[in-house]
Amino acid sequence: MIKKLHKLFSSVRLTIFLFLFLAATSILGTIIQQGLPMERYKVLYGSGVFSVLKFFNIFDMYHSWWFTTLLILLSINIIVCTFKQIPRIIRLISPEKKEIDDTIFNSSQIRKTFQSQKKLSDIERQSELLIQSLVGNPVKTVKDDVIYFFAEKGKYSRLGMIFVHISILLILAGGLIGTMLGFVGQMNIVEGEKSNTVTLFGGKGTEKLGVDVRCDDFTVEFYKTGMPKEYKTDLTILDNKRKIASGTMRVNHPFIYKGLKFCQATYGIAGVSDLLVGVRNNKTGEETVLKPNIMKKISLPGSNASFAIARFVNDHGGNGPAVLGVLIEPGKAQHDIFWIFQNEQNINQQQKSGFVFTLKDFSRLYYTGIQVSKDPGVSLVWIGFCLIMMGFMLSLFFTHKRIWLRISGSQDKYEFSIAASVSKNRKTFEEKLEGLTRETTVE
Repeated sequence: MIKKLHKLFSSVRLTIFLFLFLAATSILGTIIQQGLPMERYKVLYGSGVFSVLKFFNIFDMYHSWWFTTLLILLSINIIVCTFKQIPRIIRLISPEKKEIDDTIFNSSQIRKTFQSQKKLSDIERQSELLIQSLVGNPVKTVKDDVIYFFAEKGKYSRLGMIFVHISILLILAGGLIGTMLGFVGQMNIVEGEKSNTVTLFGGKGTEKLGVDVRCDDFTVEFYKTGMPKEYKTDLTILDNKRKIASGTMRVNHPFIYKGLKFCQATYGIAGVSDLLVGVRNNKTGEETVLKPNIMKKISLPGSNASFAIARFVNDHGGNGPAVLGVLIEPGKAQHDIFWIFQNEQNINQQQKSGFVFTLKDFSRLYYTGIQVSKDPGVSLVWIGFCLIMMGFMLSLFFTHKRIWLRISGSQDKYEFSIAASVSKNRKTFEEKLEGLTRETTVE
């Protein structure tokens, strides 16, 4: 059983199958939008298809048990394949043995033999030039009147495959750790307030940060069209009311603290303050500016009536900001409720009981919408990215070349034997070897 499992997980076919299956399911996860409410999926797919998709957790596919299992199987497959290749790679990059082994001239993938009647010194010089042109400076060895030359270049390019395999494992491990221990959610904080709770996306509940996040200030700039130009938030991190970090967060410029990433996602109006409402008496023509608070009664000057503001809206019917006013008069069973606009818009609606009401000024109180994420596996992913780049560079731009040359025979006739091996581009190497041997005029 162990041998069968080893054979299975060391199979390249299994690697190809897992890669293709992961790619196909990832396409499915792209087609089916992830993280929507379940009611939405029922409407989209119907009860029957919905039940099947829910069973396989397609709506949160990248966190499903079967997708995680596929990643684990791929990791085991890569580990077994890597360990299977390590002994061969170690042999290839280890220092060449000092003992001369003539079997290489019979077993090497590239072999050539020539006869020459030239002087031995000329043959040696031409041999060194040939090896230098192909690989590099050779090492000369003499044994039993036989001369050997050996040269090697780029042996550490063999490590490229190991680096690529390890990098894939690190990226997979980082992804799994981020999936199991990380989170993504949002928190809305009103200016001047703080929070330590993140509402997770996909209806997965909440997450406590362990620290308080305070919104010290929120500012927004607008274009002339009214569209937001830029908005930013000044944040402070508190631990038991003690300030431990602070920073500014803008769109596409997150604030990062100990693995927590705060991104500016949205904003909105949480309320208003410093309301100013102008009240003009139609009889006297006098105008008084009131400073009411929402849901607090205030007496109208020169009248027994009271006035209050029920709520504020940023835009009412395309007429801009407005407040909902309530006029309370003694003896009346019902209160007058009406909208008050800026710049005396809709003036007929704002004339009540001999008064004209105008919204003079106010200060908006914003809340900032912050996307908060934590991914403890991101450092492993970055290490894996660096390793995979190193691995690709070693594998693509460097070639492991080895060449052996043997000169044997007597003064009347020398035998000139060549053996070589290359990790890639064998045909190009053989063509170059063939051309150089002709140039050296070895017969």
